[in-house]
Formats: sequence, C-alpha cells, structure tokens
Amino acid sequence: MTDIAFDLLRDKLQAHQGQGLWVVDENVSATVLAQISPSNSLTTVTNRYDIAAELSERDFSVTLNDFDFSHIDSQSLDVIYYRVSKEKPVVHHVINQASRILKQGGCLYLSGFKNDGAKTYIDKAGKYLGHINEKKLGGKTSIIASIHCDDIDEEKRLDDKNYRENRIINGNDEITFFSKPGVFGWQKIDRGSAYLIEHLPDVLKIITLPIARVADLGCGYGYLSVMASQLIKAEFISTDNNVAAVACCQKNFEHHSIGGEVSLDSCGESLNAPVEFVICNPPFHQGFDVESGLTDRFLRSTSRLLKKGGYAYFVVNAFIPIESKAKNLFNSVRII
Repeated sequence: MTDIAFDLLRDKLQAHQGQGLWVVDENVSATVLAQISPSNSLTTVTNRYDIAAELSERDFSVTLNDFDFSHIDSQSLDVIYYRVSKEKPVVHHVINQASRILKQGGCLYLSGFKNDGAKTYIDKAGKYLGHINEKKLGGKTSIIASIHCDDIDEEKRLDDKNYRENRIINGNDEITFFSKPGVFGWQKIDRGSAYLIEHLPDVLKIITLPIARVADLGCGYGYLSVMASQLIKAEFISTDNNVAAVACCQKNFEHHSIGGEVSLDSCGESLNAPVEFVICNPPFHQGFDVESGLTDRFLRSTSRLLKKGGYAYFVVNAFIPIESKAKNLFNSVRII
C-alpha cells in the first residue's frame, strides 16, 4: 500500500527529536511501519490490535486503546505525528487532545490527501492551536503541515461528536445498540449486515448440526451478534481489530444478556475454540484503501474454526469474488 501522504510524515519521524507521540491509525501498513526505527523518546498510541502487535514486535513503546491520551501528562510533548484518519470525529478528537498534551510551542504534524480533508483539518488545527508554521505538498494531492501550539483558542475547538461517549442507535424492531465514533458505520445499521440477518432464518433451516457456538468475526459494535442471538440460542464469540468496536460490542452483549465473549483479534486468527456457525461481514477497506485480501484472511480463519459439518454465512460487496476465494477452503459454496 503506497501512501505519499505517509511518506511526507515518515521524513519527519525519521528526523525525530524531543519527546514525541506517533498516533497510528489503520491506514498504516506493516510495510510502512518497518520504515520507522523505534526511539526511546517516541511513544505510540493505536486503536488497532494488529498494528499494536506489529509495533510491539519492533520494540516501539505502544499503548493500545481507543485514542485515549489520559496516560500522557499535560504539556509534556514536544511533537505529535499523525497521518489523518478516515473518520472526521477521530481526527477532530486527536487534534483536540493535542491542545492538552503538547508543550507551549510544541508541534503537531498532520499529513494526508486533500480529498481526505487534510487541508481543512490543517486549517482548523492552525486556528485552534496557534498557527501553521510550514506546509509542504507531495505531488498534487498530498500535504503535510506543522502546527505550533502557542496560542490556543478554545472557541475554535473542533467538533468531535463527543468522541468518548457511547450513544444509542435503534435497529430493526426498535432493538437498541450502543455505538460511538471510531467504529465503522457507527451511526447506522450496515446494509450488508441487515441483508445477512434478513436471510438468516432461511439459512438456519438447512443446518442440521446443533449450534452450540457462533463466531462473529469482525463484529463491529455487535449488530450481527445481537440480531443472530434472537434466533440462535448459543454461545457467541465475537472479535474485532478495533478497540472501540470491541468495547461497544461488549456493552451490547451485556445490554442484551448475550452469553459468550468479545475480544480483540485480527480476522479471527487468534481464536482456537471450534464453532458450528460463523457469521461475517468482512471489511474491504484498510484505512482509505480497498483491501480485498482481508476477506481471504477471514475465510482462512473460518475454515480452521469450523467443526466438520459446520456452516459459514458471509455477506460481501458484489465486487469481492468470494466464490473463487472460498472454493478451496470449504466443501461447498452457495450464493444466496
């Protein structure tokens, strides 16, 4: 995954000095991480399980959480590095937090593409924190800027949609779900997931194996688990790579009294418990880029987890060739 916007940030990271923080979102690949050397004066925060594991393996000081910077002392950092995230409330939240943890005169480096909203984020951050010290273009569409934190204007604080707070959204038949910014599709019911649930009763009619365990891989805030639990009386094992998603899914398990467990995991690759049924709406994006290879990883985990005679039920975007991807892993594949 080539990212010119990160190339601009990488140059700053490689020249790092002072006490620094690197905010690492999903749009940074393992290949990119390998380009940066760890430093005793550079810590990292990420909300992704797989990225935290990669950073830790490379000897970075890493904190895995939902972009919670409360463990960092106020006005303790000289510099923050951040390639902007895909979702606006996340970016606004990080910029807002920078106002507390940067020293007077400290620097926030923001990079991204113009169609990511990077130029707007840079302008807003400059008005809130102090001033924009430097801008640099990478090609025609990517940009990096250094924003100095020297004249904070709280009236210009960015709207992060109360990032830290869970909120209730209504699903089918007025079933409620807890969700929050930072979770994919946090304000809505995903159409693909709703489609899967709509046809679930017909799928269950053809399953002869008693279902004791259901795995929901890439569970998000838990919509599939909650809705499937209305039809399947079983233990649910739900996983996601995103800290915010796992926390929301756990809250929804408690709210709906669902038996089972929710855990951080990448594509179900750390699960070992055999299951009779898998439900999955796999993501096809990694950050801003389409990444259809994620479906392959979910399929391989599913093939390993399923008991003999078990079933998997996937919903994917039409451009994902799931039949050809799945045909060598399962006894049969049928499009519903």
